[in-house]
Amino acid sequence: MPATIALILALTATTAPPPVATSHLAAPAVVRWGRTGHRLIARVATARLSGEARRQVRDLLGRESLAAVSTWADSIRNDRPETSPWHYVNIPVIDSVYRPERYCPGGDCVVAALERQIGVLANRGASKAERAEALKWVVHLVEDIHMPLHAGDRGDRGGNDVQLTFLGRATNLHALWDGGLIDASGRSEEQWVTFLDRQLARRGDLRQIAEGTPETWAMESHDVSRDVAYPFLPRSLVLDRSYYDQVHVVLEDRLLRASVRLASLLERILTGR
Repeated sequence: MPATIALILALTATTAPPPVATSHLAAPAVVRWGRTGHRLIARVATARLSGEARRQVRDLLGRESLAAVSTWADSIRNDRPETSPWHYVNIPVIDSVYRPERYCPGGDCVVAALERQIGVLANRGASKAERAEALKWVVHLVEDIHMPLHAGDRGDRGGNDVQLTFLGRATNLHALWDGGLIDASGRSEEQWVTFLDRQLARRGDLRQIAEGTPETWAMESHDVSRDVAYPFLPRSLVLDRSYYDQVHVVLEDRLLRASVRLASLLERILTGR
């Protein structure tokens, strides 16, 4: 059994994992929610933008939608390898307070990268090309920072080294949370968007959800990886449908929070509201 899993199981042995996590994070070594996850978050966020915010998005991106550019940051990794660390932050499983000097030396992590790109997008003195690229980064990194294993422990590279079998197929824990669980839902992208929109319509705490900073969002993901992603793993690392049944509410909550926060952040940057 990988050391990170053993440590997490020991830490959580006396407490049941919470049904929904609400606070801090840990990071991975690969990137991205999967194409579907990125696109559906961007689509749900777009629907929440004001007309003025959408106009400014069109001014920067032209005919491309937020969903269309949501995976751009992954597509440039081979050409711009220096950006690879921007997609995640490695937070030790035992830590509960964000320490940038330890987790993000030189500003090479998702938290600092997102903060920098927010600054560029908000800078009306920057060129249109610079702000358009910053918008693409903001969309993608807000999404990445809400994926629990993008804030995971360095010991197993955010779950990339946790080899397992899910529904008869070989994968790893990071890939499972990146897109495997979304696929296992059986929902299409359209069905996911409809589902999240309906969930949002029922929530009365969207203003509170929209709050926070990249640091707090990262620590929130760290907590989910520690308290949910790992503890429900069977020791055999052979997962059946029951793993999805145990964690899907948390997965849906991460997608919902990412959507709300992306919309709120873009609204503030683009319109000041």
